Amino acid sequence: MHLSRSTPHDLLDVQDRLRAYLQATTSLEAAAAACVRSLHGEFSESIVLARLFVSLPFATLPEALRRKAWDVVETQALHGFVNDRTPILTLLGTYGREPAWCDRNASAHHAAIPLCSQSFVDTIPMIARMLQEMGVDLGLGGSGGGGGGGGGGNEDKHVSRILGSGWTGLFYVDDARSARDEHGRRIIPAADFVERHGVRTVFGLGKAYANGSIATLIVFTNAIVPRNKVMDLAAVITLFKAATMDHLQNGAIFDA
Repeated sequence: MHLSRSTPHDLLDVQDRLRAYLQATTSLEAAAAACVRSLHGEFSESIVLARLFVSLPFATLPEALRRKAWDVVETQALHGFVNDRTPILTLLGTYGREPAWCDRNASAHHAAIPLCSQSFVDTIPMIARMLQEMGVDLGLGGSGGGGGGGGGGNEDKHVSRILGSGWTGLFYVDDARSARDEHGRRIIPAADFVERHGVRTVFGLGKAYANGSIATLIVFTNAIVPRNKVMDLAAVITLFKAATMDHLQNGAIFDA
């Protein structure tokens, strides 16, 4: 099925199949993998790559992901802005046309992104624009604020600024080849990836959990997909959240 030509009836069928896959999972990671694998299978003609991230506190990550997050901290000199509660945008599910895109452990640069400094987030055009367009304010200052040694206030900001659990965020880039941010930078900076795979519309759908964690589905397509068609897919991220609330609450985040 081609995403841009799907009908409302098609999307309802997709949701029904996805719901069955999600209900069979026992962890947040397994659910994220099932979600992106299912979407890619349904729309393989148009989806180049689908990824699902969840923002998780640094302390909850397994050692391998903490190391990847800490590599970013050391490279960007963010040591003073990170503590156990710092939200890490964590890649939990990935599926695409290349074998390496189907294994979250193979991601070198996007496995664990610390959301601890606005100035750092601003250096990643896609993430910065995604958070901005989704209306997410993590309460970060100009150079920090998501970590540091200053008590528990930062976690409270992260939770209180998510706009409530009924919110659904939308990130939309009409054409990845030409879209630029206010600084003139490509919003999708991986020009080689965009050109080699014919990436056009890129979109993200976000949903917040009651504890402030955010689930974000990002999809790279090879066609221009109208914004209204993307909005029709918003039910997918709502379905994902509903199916995984218990996983998150019970600490069933990663596969054993």
